[in-house]
Amino acid sequence: MTVGAGAQPGAGPAAAPAGGLGRGARTWHRFHYAVGVFLLAYGVAVLASGVLLWGDRVDEAEGYFGSGPASGVVVAVKAVEALLLLCAAAGVALRRDMLFVPPLAGWMAGFAMFAVLDVFTGRWGGLIQHLLYLAAFVVLLFLSYGLSAKAQLAGMRTAAEPGSSPVGPRGLTRTQEFALQAIDRAVALTGPRPRPVPPPAQPSPSQPSPQQAPQQAPSQQARPPAEQHD
Repeated sequence: MTVGAGAQPGAGPAAAPAGGLGRGARTWHRFHYAVGVFLLAYGVAVLASGVLLWGDRVDEAEGYFGSGPASGVVVAVKAVEALLLLCAAAGVALRRDMLFVPPLAGWMAGFAMFAVLDVFTGRWGGLIQHLLYLAAFVVLLFLSYGLSAKAQLAGMRTAAEPGSSPVGPRGLTRTQEFALQAIDRAVALTGPRPRPVPPPAQPSPSQPSPQQAPQQAPSQQARPPAEQHD
């Protein structure tokens, strides 16, 4: 295949700019490691408690579903939690924040389901506990989404050519902009506050300023010496 006289090699539509849409914007932030560690710690804790406190978990399931399917429900729940734990571990190992969505959404769905069951069974203490866990995981999902937007914005600024600007308002969607603004406000509220700058000291009116002192010296030198009379 020959190249025309007015064409340049590599200028076809298949040639993608370096660091552009061909590679995709990286959405992994360094704080995603903290999110992943929390998910791993929580997953290991719930699996370990299910093994060590098997009888208590079966009794709790009997209160929700009856004595018949209690053991099967506990086994199914722990199997799902093991899959969620593996997904979170893969997200940390591969540095893919999208792999955190299934664990977060899965545990959120579980807490919401048990909260509904608490209402029907009249377990108000369990309802409060499950609602608190649900709120914590909602905040964690929102935080992960905001960190992804922050990393994507940093990648756009790095890959952008001089004089060019990303598409749209900073190249993010409205939801990403909202999450990013919420994170910035939280950091501003929890961060150290700047100390007020004291006003500059003003010279006292009784003492002459340094600029007035040299102005009086020539006037004193210009006076003629006093005449002496016999």
